[in-house]
Amino acid sequence: MVNIRLQVFALLVLAFSFAGANAGEVISSASEDTWSWEMLETEGAPTARHEASAVAYKGKLYLIGGRRINPVDVYDPEKNSWVEKSKTPIELHHFQAVVVDDAIYLMGAMTGGWPNETPLDKVIIYYPETDTFAYSHDIPEGRRRGGAGVVYHNDKIYIVGGIVNGHMNGYVGWMDEYDPKTGEWRVLPDAPHKRDHFSAAVIDNKLYAFAGRQSEHAIGNDFGPTEKDGDVFDFSTESWETTESPELPTTRAGGMVYAFGNKLLIGGGESEHQEPAHSEVEAYDTLTKTWSNWPSLNQGRHGSSFVSIGDYLYTASGCGKRGGEPELASIERLKLPSNLTPTAQKKTEKPKGTEITSDDVKTIEKWHTLTLSIQGPQVSETHTVNPFTDYRLLVEFEGPENTYLVRGFYAADGDAANTSADAGNIWQARFTPDQVGEWRYKANLVRGDNVAVSLDPDLGQMIDIENEAGRFNVVESKATYPDFRAGDRGRLGTDRGYYQFEASKKYWLKGGPNSPENLLAFNGFDNTYRIKTEEREGEAAAVGDIHSFKPHLYDWQEGDPVWGGDKGKALIGAMNYLAEQGMNTVYFLTLNILGDGNDVWPYRTPDDFTRFDVSKLEQWNIVFDHMQSKGILLHIVVQETENELMLDGGDTSALRSLYFSELIARFGHHPTLVWNLGEENGPVHWKPEGQNDVQRMAMATYLKDHDPYGHPVVLHTHSEAADKDDILTPLLGFEAMDGLSFQVSGRRTVNAETQKWRKLSREHSHDWVITMDEIGMWHTGAMPDFMNPNHDSLRRHALWGHLMGGGAGVEWYFGAHFPSNDLTSEDWRLRENLWKQTRHALSFFETYLPYTEMAPCNGQIIDREDAYCFGKDRVSYALYLPEGGTGTLTGLPDADSTYSIIWYDPINGGDLQTGSVKSVNGGGRVSLGMPPKQTGADWVALIRTQ
Repeated sequence: MVNIRLQVFALLVLAFSFAGANAGEVISSASEDTWSWEMLETEGAPTARHEASAVAYKGKLYLIGGRRINPVDVYDPEKNSWVEKSKTPIELHHFQAVVVDDAIYLMGAMTGGWPNETPLDKVIIYYPETDTFAYSHDIPEGRRRGGAGVVYHNDKIYIVGGIVNGHMNGYVGWMDEYDPKTGEWRVLPDAPHKRDHFSAAVIDNKLYAFAGRQSEHAIGNDFGPTEKDGDVFDFSTESWETTESPELPTTRAGGMVYAFGNKLLIGGGESEHQEPAHSEVEAYDTLTKTWSNWPSLNQGRHGSSFVSIGDYLYTASGCGKRGGEPELASIERLKLPSNLTPTAQKKTEKPKGTEITSDDVKTIEKWHTLTLSIQGPQVSETHTVNPFTDYRLLVEFEGPENTYLVRGFYAADGDAANTSADAGNIWQARFTPDQVGEWRYKANLVRGDNVAVSLDPDLGQMIDIENEAGRFNVVESKATYPDFRAGDRGRLGTDRGYYQFEASKKYWLKGGPNSPENLLAFNGFDNTYRIKTEEREGEAAAVGDIHSFKPHLYDWQEGDPVWGGDKGKALIGAMNYLAEQGMNTVYFLTLNILGDGNDVWPYRTPDDFTRFDVSKLEQWNIVFDHMQSKGILLHIVVQETENELMLDGGDTSALRSLYFSELIARFGHHPTLVWNLGEENGPVHWKPEGQNDVQRMAMATYLKDHDPYGHPVVLHTHSEAADKDDILTPLLGFEAMDGLSFQVSGRRTVNAETQKWRKLSREHSHDWVITMDEIGMWHTGAMPDFMNPNHDSLRRHALWGHLMGGGAGVEWYFGAHFPSNDLTSEDWRLRENLWKQTRHALSFFETYLPYTEMAPCNGQIIDREDAYCFGKDRVSYALYLPEGGTGTLTGLPDADSTYSIIWYDPINGGDLQTGSVKSVNGGGRVSLGMPPKQTGADWVALIRTQ
């Protein structure tokens, strides 16, 4: 009998609705007495509250917020019971919550006490599956307000109206669009009427902003004036309708709103007209522009929501009188008419010319990065299902000749560098193509316990994704020197003991700073701080604040990247300065927990090694990308001697594999990058605990097996020769190791040590790249110019001694006990003389020497023990004379050959110069002659066959 009566009532409503009644006319419902709200007796009860919001999620009612800090209360209609969940992170009230995928978004809200409440400055997200809250994007400062209407439509959230200054004043008619994926905020036309304390709804691609008031406690308007006119926004035209606004039969604020089919329901609320809260429920027919009465609530209430679950409309909590009391804990429901089912909302069509179809083909340049974004489950950095361990995105990129399997990564909202988001449903994969032509990709996203560290495509449960396959075209790069994406540069590998661009086969020498090693301890990066400040014997002191690099702020240029609005300029500027000085490499740690600085880590927190800080890592990547554009090698040092046993006890098991996988996925796309297995790796007398041979090999193997590009892998050594013998000898001939990052305590031994390990590696059929990356003594290193302007011993023995021994480049360590040291340096200009001298050495080798075909020849060509010799027999010889002067050439071959002698100034650089002897014959003892100037300073003699 009840169903028949409901059907009769529905037919009556329809009949009246289509009878052509005038807009604003109230149509009485004759059968209202047979159709009513039902007050429920439930198991348990929610926390009494008002100015809260409620939504339906997976068949349950979620009651969130309200005055004070309240728990989330969840009502299950099937069990007719309430369950209490977590409390909100702050006091949240006066808002309309909306569901987006697997999350509930809370915005357009206030916090604090009456009447001087403040609007939220960030979007807050609640994840029902994990019962956790997370802060997301910033709300633009000039668009913050509470008491606003909020709806989710066309994959965007729309916010309308609200009040800026608590209850004091500042009601607005603003309309904004917010993209929950990217954080992008777009201002739309203001509504015709300003209002606050209301909720909005969408019907047939239009937003309805009805009811509400203009609160202004500053002049005594606490409950009114209530707004009698409604406003309608058309999404298809992005404009407000200009037809006569439909007036409300009962004006009220703080009421409940629900879109049911083509009808807008408004119920409850408070007003200046009466002290009890309103119980009236009225329906506006959007087709006929007429009003009708629906059954009134059993309990008048305001400051709550209407929620539809199954066949019923629910409301819970709220306040029984206008103002703040009595707060209610009751719940009631209304059976919805069965033949008036809600209609699906339409999505706004994209403007012509911007729609992307499956047939569209993206074009990118060779060596430039393609970022593929995939929509997956809505999770967060703290989600119960860990997005870093239990999800894995794999993408196969197939080109004209090569195929790459690339691991993706969790990217939160897809723009976390700018939004600082720690939640979202975006996974990304970055790929750098190495061939011109058409490429295709195929992606799969899976979920499974610890599936992230494996490349086995059969592991995990497949998750449906939209753009799982596609194609793109690659054209030649338009980048120019020094950008590593320039056409003849690209990916860097190794060959014959030197770095080499794989495509062009051009060789490359490096030079740049090794310090500060905690480069990434920069105050422009999210969640970056020093765990503790300490001074340890034999180490640089990590004192004061983390880096700001303020002296380089003015090296930033218009058009250079920033993030989060205006962050990062100083560090970007510093890279500009180094590039201008001709430097092409920078050494930095990505993990120094327990080490010298205790201020660099990729994780969300320094005590959980399974969850990463997405926004911080994205900000790192912006800097890395800029470094590539400036021709600066990423020398990524993955650990320190103090923490080499921190992950998996030194093994490459779950934690280390995850760490390496994240580094590869997020940064491996950069074409010019070196993986360094760790600073001062292995046990020594002063630190007997350290990784062993098997563990070192396991690290190198994992990086080689999982890095799709095969970037070089090196190991940073200890400083003493005996320690090198113990640790490095077992690695000779090991294919996954490409070289050594030298630390040497005695500068005069650099040439001999470089020669030794180049020779040993060659004898084991796997030439190592040897670079001189940390020169001793540990307490001194490379001092600032004002303390050592000439840097004589560094230039002579660490720089030229290394290159003349077959070395592949240098990086300068700043020492521990002097100003601007290895942890505290802020200004690279303090060592500008050293950069110039380094640039002169690299320029000489690259311009005048066939260095990859040359070998050390100390003692073979000249009768000076202090001279470094580097030569290609019968073709070209370079003699470095540390203190200038002359000598007798004793070993030039072939009496019939004539050799020219020209000179190079290693301090000032410039063109080649002639000395007192311009040429000599081989096959006997002849004078080298004097260099161009008799200054006692070092000179380089270049001797070549004519």
